[in-house]
Amino acid sequence: MATYDKRRHRRSSIVTAVEYALNPRHTDETLDGVLADISESGLCLLTSTPLNKGEEILVKINPAAFAQAAVVRWSKQYDALYCRAGLEFI
Repeated sequence: MATYDKRRHRRSSIVTAVEYALNPRHTDETLDGVLADISESGLCLLTSTPLNKGEEILVKINPAAFAQAAVVRWSKQYDALYCRAGLEFI
């Protein structure tokens, strides 16, 4: 039985540390996370801070070269230690 993948773009698995700002206007206040996968339209972020569906954040994949605004499309708290969230670039 085949499963249906709602994603528009193919994901690439990657595990790398990233920084993100919960308030895109205050990028000096960053938190740490781990990028689990990425595509042309979004990424999966692992973090110790719960994220809320609809929340806008700024992800600094390479703080010196690349930052991208994104919106949280889904978020799941696994335990008190980490949250996994799907982000769509905006």
